[in-house]
This record gives sequence, C-alpha cells and structure tokens, in this order.
Amino acid sequence: MAALDYSEGDTLADAQTSASIEAQDLERLLNIDEDGVGVAVFGPDLRLLYANEQYGVFCGYTSEELLGAGDLRGLIRFSLQRAGRNHDEIDGATDRALQLLDRDGSHSFSFESQFGISIRVVRKLLSDGRVVETVRPSDEQNDAGEQMVRIAQAARLRLGHALEAMADGFALYDASDRLVAYNRRYLDLNQHIADVIAPGKRFEDMFRIAVERGGYVVEDMEPEQFIAWRLEQHQNPGPDFDLQLNDGRWVRVHEKRTEDGGLVGRGTDITELKRRELKLMEMSNELRRRHMMFDTALHNMTHGLCMFDADQTLIVANRRYLEMYGFSPDVVKPGIRLPEIMEYSISIGNYSAEDAERALAARPVHAQKKEQSVLKQYLRDGRVIAVVHQPMTDGGSIATYQDVSELERHEEKMLAYTKRLEQSNRELQDFAYVASHDLQEPLRKIETFGDRLAAKFAELLPDQGKTYIQRMQDATGRMRLLINDLLAYSQITTKAKPFKAICLRDQCEIVVADMEVRVRETQASVEIGDLPVVEADEVQVRQLFQNLISNALKFQRLEVAPVVKISSEMIPGNTLEGEPNSVVLYIADNGIGFNNKYKQQIFTIFQRLHGRNEYEGTGIGLATVRKIVERHGGDIDADGVEGEGATFIVTLPETHATNANAASEVNNEH
Repeated sequence: MAALDYSEGDTLADAQTSASIEAQDLERLLNIDEDGVGVAVFGPDLRLLYANEQYGVFCGYTSEELLGAGDLRGLIRFSLQRAGRNHDEIDGATDRALQLLDRDGSHSFSFESQFGISIRVVRKLLSDGRVVETVRPSDEQNDAGEQMVRIAQAARLRLGHALEAMADGFALYDASDRLVAYNRRYLDLNQHIADVIAPGKRFEDMFRIAVERGGYVVEDMEPEQFIAWRLEQHQNPGPDFDLQLNDGRWVRVHEKRTEDGGLVGRGTDITELKRRELKLMEMSNELRRRHMMFDTALHNMTHGLCMFDADQTLIVANRRYLEMYGFSPDVVKPGIRLPEIMEYSISIGNYSAEDAERALAARPVHAQKKEQSVLKQYLRDGRVIAVVHQPMTDGGSIATYQDVSELERHEEKMLAYTKRLEQSNRELQDFAYVASHDLQEPLRKIETFGDRLAAKFAELLPDQGKTYIQRMQDATGRMRLLINDLLAYSQITTKAKPFKAICLRDQCEIVVADMEVRVRETQASVEIGDLPVVEADEVQVRQLFQNLISNALKFQRLEVAPVVKISSEMIPGNTLEGEPNSVVLYIADNGIGFNNKYKQQIFTIFQRLHGRNEYEGTGIGLATVRKIVERHGGDIDADGVEGEGATFIVTLPETHATNANAASEVNNEH
C-alpha cells in the first residue's frame, strides 16, 4: 500500500539514511509486512513525519484527521475524545502516556477498532529521540488457527476500507440489535452520540441518549412518542424516511433486515436536497401568492379584460367581461375561440339584427391588428363598449372592455354645445362688426351737422350753446374712437390672416416709425432689442406692438420723459412631447405703473383703472392685445409697480404645427 508522507518532502527512505536511527531498527522497519502492520514515525518534537495507509485504517484516522492533529500528542488527545473521555481526563491521560514512553523507552496497549478487530499498539522511543509507533491485529490466536484468523482479519480489513470509502453512513447490527460495525460517516451523522457509539451497544440505548441530548428535531411529538415511532421503524423496516438533526442537517434513513436476523442501516445526508425542496416550495408558495393577487386584481377590475393567443383562442377572462355582455362562465371560458364568442353574444341578443353581421365581422378582424387600436361596439340596450386591442409579441393579444355609454352621451352633448357656442360666437362677431360698421354712417352725420352748426351759427349762439356744441363734438369723437376700437377687436377673427414667418424686430420698427409724431410729442425713447422670427399674423403683430407702445406713452409720469424698452428671450420646448420653442417679449416702461392686484382687470374689455378725464382711451386696447395673443396660442401677463412703471410679458410659440386653425378663421369677412 502507498505510504502517506507528512514530512514536507522527507520520505521514510530518507529517514532510513539518517545516522541518528540505529541500523538494526531501520532494517526491522524495512522488513515490516505492509499488508499487516501500520507504521508511523514522529520526530523528537513528536511531529508526525510519516504514516502508511494501514496505520490510518487500523487506528480509524482519516487523512484529514492525521494532518489536523499534526503530532503524537494531538493524536492521543483525538483518540481519547473519540472514546468519550471528558476534557479533564484527556489532559491527564495524554501526559501519563508520554511520561510512560519517556521513562520506559517503549509502551504498548490494545483497543478494539470500529470493525470489531482487536488492535495492538507499540510505541518505541529511538535513541535519537524519534518515536516509532506500530499497529497490528492482536496475535492471541493459537498457531493452528493463526492463518485462518489472518485471512479473516484481512477480509474484514478490506471490508473496512470499502465502508470508509462510502459517502453514506453505514451501520451493521446483529440479531440482538447490537452494533457490529460502522464507518466514520456514520459517526459524522451521529455527532451528538459519537462518544457512545461502540461495537456491542444496543440501538435503543444509543437512540434514547441521542433524543435526551436533543440530537433530533422532534416537531409535534413528545420524546417518548418519537422514540417509540423510531423503534417501530427500526424493528420493522419499510420505506425510507427522513430525520432532521439539531444542527439543521437532514438524513434519509434506509434500513433492511439481513438473513441472520440482523439489520443493515444506511444514512444519506440530504440537507442540500431539502434546501432545494424548501426553495422550490417557497417559490411555489410565492407563485401561488402572486397568482392569487393577480386573480383578485383581475376579477376586481372595473374594466373587462380578455387575453387571446395567436389563434384567437381565449386564455383568460375576468368577471367584469362576463358581466358586461351577460355571458355564462360555462360557455365563455378558456379554450373558446373569439368568433365563437361573437356568435354566442349575438345569440343572446346583445346586438340588433342590422348590427349583428357587422359586429361578427369587425371584432375578429380588429383582434388581428398588429398595432394598438380601439373599436366601439353599440349594443342593443343602448350601451357603447370601447374595445382596446393591444397586440403581444407572441402573436396573441390583450383586450380591455370599457362601458363608455355615459362618456359617449356626454361627448355628443359637448359637441352639440360646442356647435351652438361657435354659432353664437359667430353671431356675436357679426353683430359687433355690423353694429360698429353701421354706426359709422349716423355718426358721420352727427359730426358733419355739428361741424356746420359750429361754423355757421357759433357766433349767434350764447356761450352755453357753444359749450353744448363742443361737448357734442367731443362725444362724437369718443364714439368714433370707441367704434373703431370695437371694430378692430371684432376683426381679430373676422379679418384674420394665415400665419407666416415674420421678423418681430422689423414689425416693431414699422410701428415705431408710424408713431413718430406721438413719440416726438411725448419726447419718448423707444429701445428695440434683438427680436427673433416667429410664425404669426403680420397685421395683428403690428397691432399688438402699436397698442402696447401706445399704452406705455399714454400712462407717463408728469414731467418724466417716457422710456420704452422692448426685448425678448427664447425658451426651449419639450421635443419629446412635440412642443415648439417659445418667444417671450418684454415691453417695459417707466410710467405710472399699477397695483398688481388689478392686473387681470386691465385685460378685460371696457375696464379702466383711471377715469376718462385723467387718461384718454376706450378700455379696449389691452383686451385686443390679449385676444391677438390667444389667437396665436400664446399668453400675456403684466407686472406693475405703482409710480415706477410696468412690464407687459407676451409669450408666443416660435412655430405652429399647422396653420389650419388660423386659416379656418380667414375668409369669414363681410
């Protein structure tokens, strides 16, 4: 057998060449029969230098245990621990064994191995301080039977080798239920009674001790009940069963009777298998929990829902879907195809005769679409069901069903209301246009006759008469201004032009040039910044600038020359949502300003913050500006400080997705 070398490269042959080992001892070691004797060599410091395979087998040591112990003292302690000696006894017994070796130079003793073989151990201290330990079966047999005994011992030795190589724990009991043989794995699976296990021990006695020490997880049984159950399994072997150890491991036990009435037991560590089973159970429970949650959510939806595979076969449908169409769950269930569902729906009267054929054809075709789509179904009872089709990647589809009857009726009412509102708005615009247009003629006559009266008969009239004529002419002037402003206000839509790209700076400069006389009279300064190009109605943009600049010149502070500053900034739009960039215009002045709590009032038609005697005007100018801005899809705001000035803030989109809305208002002229 191959030797196990623990001397960091030095072999037993190297040790034999050492001058410190006597030649006769080396010669005797070389002539040892390796099949029948185990040998170990320890250095002067008792460190293990060499051990052959028979040494580990006879002593019951694994390779890991030999390496772990490291020296003779460690091996003695390990053997005593395995024999069940307590800690205090182990230290004393170890010291006595080594003292005996030092005193006598040799020491021998016998013990019974786990395979029931009596083993003789001889320790000898060599002259150089090294220790040689030999182990072999005891030679207590007579000469006649010695050969047969050795054959039997060799067979048992080979059997022991085979048992030690097993991955499972193994134990053999005789007909009296006493332990005959076992392997190291059996001890490992019964660590809680490792000090008790020994050949000749009864199974029941060992098992009771194991239960008393809490070696097993008993669960709901009392200890005596658990012992009785285990003894019944042991005495009448049947199917395999599982036991859980107190350290968390699981062992699967297989027991079988032998022909002589004994019993063979095998224990397999199935801890990893149990962990996998537990993990699978947890996953199964989690899937079951999620399924219940999904099922609860599915059947408590306010919308109907169905899922179909690529062949339009129903996979799942919720209760709301069945209730919505009055379907029986015994008919509409997984496995039925969509055309069959439509035929069933028609058969129970969900559709009128004229709608039945259309519904039967439309729904399956709708379900085959490769993009999301909506189909409205009009039922006989007046309900309208919106079917939203959502295709899936595997070719199937999900359909949701919503009762939109009330929404449909609301939309119809809103559509009718919108049409009436549009008609009313057109009529109001027509009225404003006609009224302002038709008032021009009588107003001209009043102005004409007033002028003639003043020119021909003013000298004949008393002072009070002259005052009346002057007040009449002032009133007609205000009336003409009011009519013109009202006409301009109404023409924002009636005279609207399509949007086109225009330069705001160019339009602003044209307006300032047209207002040159007014600017010079007020000694005003108008500063125009860098204004961008936008899509807008050219005429209305000039009207916007004219009204805002005129407003700034009108509300100037006494003895303070007006200063008007016009600037802009660009605000980026949300490209993901298709929003264009916005242009923000600032028209700031140094006039009388206003209190911001009135800023909404100034944009209302005919609303004024000051009396007519203080500042001229009709109260329509800023209302006209707001209507122009709203027509362009923009917004207007104002920020005033009393006694310091005001800033009007106009926000306009840089571009328009379409000019259809603007163009639709064109050609509505009279």
